[in-house]
Amino acid sequence: MSRQWIWVKTGIPPKCKLTRWQKQPLVAEAEEFLRTFYRQQFLPPPSANRKFNYVTDFSVCWHGSYLRFTARYACPSPDAFAPFFDHHFARLGYFDSDRYNLWTRRHNNEWIVIAEDLTLHECFAEMRDNPWFHF
Repeated sequence: MSRQWIWVKTGIPPKCKLTRWQKQPLVAEAEEFLRTFYRQQFLPPPSANRKFNYVTDFSVCWHGSYLRFTARYACPSPDAFAPFFDHHFARLGYFDSDRYNLWTRRHNNEWIVIAEDLTLHECFAEMRDNPWFHF
Protein backbone atom coordinates (compact mmCIF):
# COMPACT_ATOMS: atom_id res chain seq x y z
CA MET A 1 0.00 0.00 0.00
CA SER A 2 1.58 3.27 -1.07
CA ARG A 3 1.11 6.53 0.74
CA GLN A 4 0.94 9.84 -0.98
CA TRP A 5 1.21 13.17 0.74
CA ILE A 6 0.08 16.45 -0.71
CA TRP A 7 0.56 19.99 0.51
CA VAL A 8 -2.64 21.93 1.15
CA LYS A 9 -2.75 25.57 2.18
CA THR A 10 -4.78 26.18 5.34
CA GLY A 11 -6.50 29.33 6.45
CA ILE A 12 -4.40 29.52 9.61
CA PRO A 13 -1.60 32.07 9.28
CA PRO A 14 1.87 31.14 10.59
CA LYS A 15 2.63 32.24 14.13
CA CYS A 16 5.07 35.09 14.56
CA LYS A 17 7.70 35.09 17.25
CA LEU A 18 8.28 38.17 19.35
CA THR A 19 11.33 39.10 21.36
CA ARG A 20 11.06 39.92 25.03
CA TRP A 21 11.53 43.61 24.20
CA GLN A 22 8.60 43.56 21.78
CA LYS A 23 6.35 41.81 24.31
CA GLN A 24 6.88 44.24 27.20
CA PRO A 25 5.00 47.27 25.76
CA LEU A 26 2.10 45.02 24.71
CA VAL A 27 1.82 43.60 28.24
CA ALA A 28 1.92 47.15 29.64
CA GLU A 29 -0.95 48.23 27.37
CA ALA A 30 -2.95 45.13 28.29
CA GLU A 31 -2.35 45.76 32.01
CA GLU A 32 -3.60 49.32 31.57
CA PHE A 33 -6.72 47.98 29.82
CA LEU A 34 -7.30 45.54 32.69
CA ARG A 35 -6.90 48.32 35.24
CA THR A 36 -9.22 50.78 33.51
CA PHE A 37 -11.95 48.38 32.38
CA TYR A 38 -12.01 44.92 33.96
CA ARG A 39 -10.92 45.78 37.50
CA GLN A 40 -13.36 48.70 37.70
CA GLN A 41 -16.26 46.93 36.00
CA PHE A 42 -16.17 43.32 37.21
CA LEU A 43 -14.50 43.17 40.62
CA PRO A 44 -17.18 42.91 43.32
CA PRO A 45 -16.99 44.97 46.50
CA PRO A 46 -15.57 43.05 49.46
CA SER A 47 -18.06 41.09 51.53
CA ALA A 48 -17.52 38.90 54.59
CA ASN A 49 -20.16 36.23 53.99
CA ARG A 50 -19.64 34.84 50.49
CA LYS A 51 -20.75 31.34 49.58
CA PHE A 52 -19.87 31.03 45.90
CA ASN A 53 -16.77 31.56 43.74
CA TYR A 54 -16.05 35.16 42.80
CA VAL A 55 -13.44 37.05 40.77
CA THR A 56 -10.64 38.59 42.84
CA ASP A 57 -8.20 39.84 40.17
CA PHE A 58 -7.28 39.91 36.49
CA SER A 59 -3.88 39.37 34.90
CA VAL A 60 -2.22 39.07 31.51
CA CYS A 61 0.79 37.05 30.34
CA TRP A 62 2.36 35.64 27.18
CA HIS A 63 2.00 31.98 26.32
CA GLY A 64 3.91 31.35 23.10
CA SER A 65 2.57 33.78 20.51
CA TYR A 66 -0.66 34.34 22.47
CA LEU A 67 -1.32 37.12 24.96
CA ARG A 68 -3.64 35.48 27.51
CA PHE A 69 -6.06 37.26 29.83
CA THR A 70 -6.73 35.46 33.10
CA ALA A 71 -9.33 35.88 35.83
CA ARG A 72 -8.45 34.66 39.33
CA TYR A 73 -11.36 33.27 41.33
CA ALA A 74 -11.58 32.79 45.08
CA CYS A 75 -13.29 29.68 46.45
CA PRO A 76 -14.71 30.51 49.90
CA SER A 77 -16.41 27.15 50.42
CA PRO A 78 -14.90 24.90 53.11
CA ASP A 79 -15.22 21.98 50.65
CA ALA A 80 -13.04 23.66 47.99
CA PHE A 81 -9.94 21.84 46.74
CA ALA A 82 -7.90 25.06 46.63
CA PRO A 83 -8.54 28.60 47.87
CA PHE A 84 -8.04 30.07 44.35
CA PHE A 85 -8.12 29.00 40.71
CA ASP A 86 -7.29 30.76 37.43
CA HIS A 87 -9.46 30.83 34.31
CA HIS A 88 -8.05 32.01 30.97
CA PHE A 89 -11.00 33.77 29.35
CA ALA A 90 -9.44 35.53 26.32
CA ARG A 91 -6.31 35.49 24.21
CA LEU A 92 -4.88 37.58 21.44
CA GLY A 93 -3.05 35.63 18.76
CA TYR A 94 -0.17 37.64 17.30
CA PHE A 95 0.27 36.86 13.60
CA ASP A 96 1.66 39.99 11.98
CA SER A 97 2.87 43.48 12.83
CA ASP A 98 0.09 44.95 15.01
CA ARG A 99 -2.44 42.40 13.71
CA TYR A 100 -4.19 40.06 16.13
CA ASN A 101 -6.90 37.44 16.23
CA LEU A 102 -9.20 37.62 19.25
CA TRP A 103 -10.14 34.31 20.86
CA THR A 104 -12.45 33.39 23.71
CA ARG A 105 -12.81 30.21 25.73
CA ARG A 106 -16.11 28.37 25.69
CA HIS A 107 -17.69 26.48 28.59
CA ASN A 108 -16.07 23.24 27.35
CA ASN A 109 -12.54 24.77 27.35
CA GLU A 110 -12.42 25.06 23.56
CA TRP A 111 -10.92 28.24 22.10
CA ILE A 112 -12.95 29.92 19.35
CA VAL A 113 -12.07 32.92 17.18
CA ILE A 114 -14.32 35.93 17.70
CA ALA A 115 -12.57 38.41 15.39
CA GLU A 116 -9.62 38.31 13.01
CA ASP A 117 -7.03 40.78 11.74
CA LEU A 118 -7.57 43.52 14.35
CA THR A 119 -5.20 46.03 15.89
CA LEU A 120 -4.52 45.89 19.62
CA HIS A 121 -6.92 48.75 20.39
CA GLU A 122 -9.64 47.23 18.20
CA CYS A 123 -9.27 44.01 20.22
CA PHE A 124 -9.71 45.97 23.45
CA ALA A 125 -12.79 47.71 22.05
CA GLU A 126 -14.25 44.34 21.03
CA MET A 127 -13.59 42.99 24.52
CA ARG A 128 -15.41 45.99 26.02
CA ASP A 129 -18.48 45.58 23.80
CA ASN A 130 -18.80 41.82 23.30
CA PRO A 131 -20.64 39.90 26.07
CA TRP A 132 -18.38 36.86 25.51
CA PHE A 133 -15.75 38.72 27.52
CA HIS A 134 -17.98 39.96 30.36
CA PHE A 135 -18.45 38.42 33.78
